[in-house]
Amino acid sequence: MSNQPLLHAEAYGEGKETFIFLHGLLGSSRNWRSIAKELQADFRIYCLDLRNHGSSFHHPDASIEGMSEDLLRFLDHHEISSAYICGHSLGGKVAMRFSCDHASRVEKLIIADIAPRIYPKEHHIPTLDALLGLELSSVRSRKDADDRLSGLIPNWAFRQFLLTNLVQAENRFIWKPNLGFLRNSIEGISSNPLQAGDEFRQPTLFIHGGKSGYLRMEHIPEIRSYFPSALFEVLPNAGHDVHVEDRLGFLTVLRDFLTPV
Repeated sequence: MSNQPLLHAEAYGEGKETFIFLHGLLGSSRNWRSIAKELQADFRIYCLDLRNHGSSFHHPDASIEGMSEDLLRFLDHHEISSAYICGHSLGGKVAMRFSCDHASRVEKLIIADIAPRIYPKEHHIPTLDALLGLELSSVRSRKDADDRLSGLIPNWAFRQFLLTNLVQAENRFIWKPNLGFLRNSIEGISSNPLQAGDEFRQPTLFIHGGKSGYLRMEHIPEIRSYFPSALFEVLPNAGHDVHVEDRLGFLTVLRDFLTPV
């Protein structure tokens, strides 16, 4: 693993303390840009592309454990002894795994709308299969791709999010993520990233959307078994993409958590 390339990152700010942001499945570093720009006066910020996403390298091992080791390698390369780490969805699972394995490298942990539990892999399979089934050689424009996907993925806003991954290379369209590797690893990606005995005792904040079912009240006791210091904040009008759907609310609770008592 030590010879793997470094993760691609968008960097912001020149602060003394480092903040790392991790995106969700089929997202990229760009998903955190607006939040990073709001915090760049106080931190040195890196928004990372997870392996098989964005501009980072592709690898058939798309496991959460592999992604966690990528983060460790990134911190080591940049000589970052510890950082504030925030992850959304899949990125939150990676952040949880990393914090339990490398607690001394984490100042504070922020998890956005995900819990350490098993999620149904069937939730993601239709989307991945729809994207993999798109015949890219005949796609003439992003609008063309959107039209072809509309029958299988009826939610317009979700399609636009997915289509941020479609880019032109020379005279054809390609997917930036390695959809095949992600599809093959979906069971592991959907699993609980933690095991009995895993624990991270430092300050941890779970921010979840009131309109999302990814983190519910009944999940809190199990979460606290791994994260005994966990605090919880709900943004009532936000769904799964809490940092996008209620950016100001997200920033407010994030800044409150980051402010020393």
